[in-house]
Amino acid sequence: MAFPDTNWLRRSSGIALLVYLSALITGTHLPHPEDLISIEGNDKWLHFGAYFGLAFLMATRQQTLRPVTRSALLEIWCLSAFTGVVDELTQMLPGINRQCEFADWLADIVGAVCGLLVWQLIRCVLSRHRTETGRPRTSGVTGH
Repeated sequence: MAFPDTNWLRRSSGIALLVYLSALITGTHLPHPEDLISIEGNDKWLHFGAYFGLAFLMATRQQTLRPVTRSALLEIWCLSAFTGVVDELTQMLPGINRQCEFADWLADIVGAVCGLLVWQLIRCVLSRHRTETGRPRTSGVTGH
């Protein structure tokens, strides 16, 4: 799937990723998140969804700059996992009063994997659609 080479799309994807990441980090560092949203019991689905979205947006942004290869998908996943670790560890800073949980980080990395899988599935469907409509097929995931 290749996106049109427009400054608008490149700029929009970068802004969307920056806003999303800022909201993610801010939200995970609020001292009492239950005051804003109801977190009954298990918050792992929130972690899963947050990092699903992060990885999906990172892959979209990458695609506006250059084709996403298998190694790029792995790099995006590693960056998502690293972001999750830093996010969890910095929640223990004084004044935040949140706990660092390994299970939260696991939900983060599983969410990132699923976000990348869905992104790749959408890319394959769009690429197949473009081929069927007579438009030339563009780059898919390559082995680099």
